[in-house]
Amino acid sequence: MPRFPVLNESDPPTNVADVFADFRTRMGFPKAPNFILTQGVSPTVVRGTWGAVRHVLVEGELPRTLKEMMFVAISIDRNCKYCEAAHIACCRMLGVDEETIATLVKSINKMMPEKSRDIIQFGVKCARSPQDLGDDDFQQLRSHGLADY
Repeated sequence: MPRFPVLNESDPPTNVADVFADFRTRMGFPKAPNFILTQGVSPTVVRGTWGAVRHVLVEGELPRTLKEMMFVAISIDRNCKYCEAAHIACCRMLGVDEETIATLVKSINKMMPEKSRDIIQFGVKCARSPQDLGDDDFQQLRSHGLADY
């Protein structure tokens, strides 16, 4: 018996069915992943999680491919194998080539183009030690044409 109940996606409760459907549509997944199905036992939790994921990964100025690559790097930095595998799968689904994924996994410092590398490294630093961000970190992003907002 699983420690956490996982909802059956083919017959979810009415109050979470729309979350599962929106997740699949916006993320481009054939089905909702286990972390969403598990959280679906609490409509409040699954709606909150999906809201956060949607605002971070789906919406915004940066392309989703770059965001997924950033999350691969953050997952590696945090040694989260589940998240690393999930975000690598998303990268592949979005068309990121295997050479880029391999470079991302082995050494972010060798990522090209430099703009992508610097954005990914900034994301890792934000996740690891946001208190260490300095003016030079933001200036590096500005040098690539990114705005402060």
